[in-house]
Formats: sequence, structure tokens, C-alpha cells
Amino acid sequence: MESMFGYAYAILMVDLLLVLANLPLAVLLFVSHDALQAWPTVLLLSLTLAPSLAGAFEVFRRLRGDEPPRPFAAFWHGYRARGAPAALLGLITALVIGFVLYDGAILTGTVWAPLLAPTLAVVAAWALATCTSTLAGIVLYPQASVRAIAKAAVYLSVRRWYFSVFALALLGISAAAVIVQPVLGALVPGLLLYVVFTNAEFAFRRAVEAESVAG
Repeated sequence: MESMFGYAYAILMVDLLLVLANLPLAVLLFVSHDALQAWPTVLLLSLTLAPSLAGAFEVFRRLRGDEPPRPFAAFWHGYRARGAPAALLGLITALVIGFVLYDGAILTGTVWAPLLAPTLAVVAAWALATCTSTLAGIVLYPQASVRAIAKAAVYLSVRRWYFSVFALALLGISAAAVIVQPVLGALVPGLLLYVVFTNAEFAFRRAVEAESVAG
């Protein structure tokens, strides 16, 4: 029971800390009647998401280890220690998604839309899955270089695509919950992000084990 309450407390704290770390975005989603119509502003404010995800993943890493999680301290440790590379990853991902959304808006209503829309959607999904996997990797393997982890994440997002599809589904549910009902939806991401993190951890571990066997 103590362990269960510890997990529940940590995940609820992650929800709260995610809101605080992304407060401008949270306020916009709360006051906006149609956040999808304001996607350029949403995309700009979402640049704070990647560092906060690094903080959340640090909490989850400690939950799965022997050390006590202390969610508040763990979150800000992950935020400070991995905030810079996480912010760069978030910026690159936002640029890719912004490019896709801009092109999609231009192509709407043209004969090219049915042909290029699936490709653009795959590119955006791949960028998001790779970014999330890389963020989990830099938390799981702090001794490895960000470049090496990013290359591994790119490989895993394609080679083990089913992990990426699963993670994207969970991220989509989290985003939909927050957009549709910002107040109650803010209680959803922590739990689903924990599953996303364990999914990425399993994918990286399988890759490391396969590399060890091959070596």
C-alpha cells in the first residue's frame, strides 16, 4: 500500500509540476475556445514542454530504481541537468511540426492535399516519437552523448515502429484530454507519460541487449 501511494503521489506531483513548468501554455489552453486554430501560438509556447518532460522522466526513472523518488527534487534536477539538450530537441521538433502544419494549411483544398497529407502526418509523428524517445534516453543514460542517443532513437523509431505507435497513441490521448478539458485533463498526462517512459526504456534495453548479443 505504501508503494502504491508513493507511485500515486509521484505521478500527481508530476502533473502539477508539468502545469507549473508550462504555465503560459496551460493558461492558453484553459482560456482558448479553439486551441487548434491558434496552433502557431500553441507551438511557440510548447517549447517549454521538452525540458519539463526531461524532469518528469527523471521522476519516473527514480520511481523504477532503488532511490526514493522525491518527485519535486527529482523533477527540477532533471529539468536543470538536461534542460539545455531537451530544449534543443524540442525546438527542432517544433520546427518540423510547424513546417508540416504550415504546409498542410497551404495545401488544404488543393489537389495535392490527398497525396501529401499522409506523408506530412508521418513526418510529424516520426519527429514527435523520436524526440520523446531521445528525451527518455538522455535521462536513462546520462553518461552517453546526446548525439548517440538521438541516433539510437531515430533507429528505434523506425526499426521498432510499434513502440513508436504505442507512444504516439498515449501522447495523443494526453494532448486530447488537456485540450478538451484542461482542468481535469491535466490529471491525465502523468500516468500516460509514465507508460511512455517505460515503453521507451524497454525499447532501449532491448536494443542494448541485441547489441550485446551481436557483439
